[in-house]
Amino acid sequence: MGNLEESQNHGLGKKNDNAVSATDTGRRNRGIVKRPRTGLNFKKSKKFYISLGLILTVLVLATLSALLYTWDHHLIAEGVSISDVNVGDMTQDQAKETMDKEIERLMGQNVTLKVDQYSQDVRFEDLGLIVSADSALREAYEISRNGSIANKLINKLSTSKKGVNLTLSQEWDDDKLLQKLNQNLESFNKPASDASFEISPQNSMVIKKEQVGRVIDTEGLVSKIKEIDVFTKAPEVTVKYKEQLPLLTSAQLEDQKITGLLASYTTRFDPAQTARSGNVRLAAIAMDKKIIKPGDTLSFNKIVGERTVDAGYKDAYIIVNGKFVPGLAGGICQVSSTLYNTGLLANLSVTQRSNHDLAISYVPLGQDATVAYPDLDLKFNNNTGGYLLIRTKMSNNAVTIELYGKVVPGQEILISDTIESVIPFEEQRLVDETLSHGESIIKQEGQPGYIVKSFRAIKMNGQVIKTETLKESRYSPLPKIIAVGA
Repeated sequence: MGNLEESQNHGLGKKNDNAVSATDTGRRNRGIVKRPRTGLNFKKSKKFYISLGLILTVLVLATLSALLYTWDHHLIAEGVSISDVNVGDMTQDQAKETMDKEIERLMGQNVTLKVDQYSQDVRFEDLGLIVSADSALREAYEISRNGSIANKLINKLSTSKKGVNLTLSQEWDDDKLLQKLNQNLESFNKPASDASFEISPQNSMVIKKEQVGRVIDTEGLVSKIKEIDVFTKAPEVTVKYKEQLPLLTSAQLEDQKITGLLASYTTRFDPAQTARSGNVRLAAIAMDKKIIKPGDTLSFNKIVGERTVDAGYKDAYIIVNGKFVPGLAGGICQVSSTLYNTGLLANLSVTQRSNHDLAISYVPLGQDATVAYPDLDLKFNNNTGGYLLIRTKMSNNAVTIELYGKVVPGQEILISDTIESVIPFEEQRLVDETLSHGESIIKQEGQPGYIVKSFRAIKMNGQVIKTETLKESRYSPLPKIIAVGA
């Protein structure tokens, strides 16, 4: 029994297994598979959704935190400093106020200038130091304000952790720096003195030797001051000297010295014409003892100056538009003409000269020089290689001009003139009702005009080595005027 039941049960169990298997097979064949829902799969799904929620929550919180952290509170980022002065977490106004105080401190520092055994403390501000925080403040405020939120976050975190130190801008007012140094150190200079000379009573040069100077090396000192780091303790700067050489040495003067009389020329005048004689005397006195350096220009107008009533000049006859008329300072052309002849005989190079409109009598034709202030001038270039000394002498009826300079041994100068043509004068008859019929009076003597060529010959040891053609002179004729009765 027992075995039979067991056997039946066993067989029954097999049958059930086969039945299930067949059903599943049929379902598979129809494409339908029904899987049982287990508790394990449900738990996995639940954990997934919880994790996803947590991640999203963290991301949202992180984003919110980043937004809050990078939110613009109009403050400079933490960790920012300018020249080691902290400006982090400050508003722009607070940072500016802080840096203004720092700049004031820097500008108020002293630099010690050591000169020989002396010391001077000079404020940086007085030396022209200019310190500015404007650029650094703008750059500080822009930190962590540009780019995406991620960039802002990274920059702000980096700045907070590592710090950023910006620098104040620094420059110098060169003019103020140089002016202050010269003002404070000028007394320590011992400038060079040029060789000099005095004119002896014998019209020669007595030379005084030059002196080498010692002056502050300003250029080197300026460079040293500009190299100072004003953000550290101000140092001491040792002031150095440099040698200053004279511009003119006694050796140069010896080479250019006056050794004797180069030339002299005299013209005569009528002492009865007192106004004219006085004008001649004033111009001659103005020229006396004037010195012309080698290579410089000897200008009559520059030496004598403007002819004015205040200077003592009076009216006398002058030539205007081909006529003799009264005019201020009449007669000084006799002085310029005398100088012209002296310059020619001294072999000076003539750079400006004009003849009179009419022929004059106190110098040969072709050898006069008219002047009128300021443009009509008589000028020479001092091409002698030495100094020139002008000496003038006046007598009762004559003016003499002498030129002293570097004498060339064996040199002799000769001036010659050739009248190329004579222009006859006209005769003019004017009716004068104050005269009787047939009566006549000569009001003005006629004077011919001339075209004159002039030459300068240079002789050395009696031999002509050069002949120079001077500027041609053209003189207009002066008509003869006769007054006749009606």
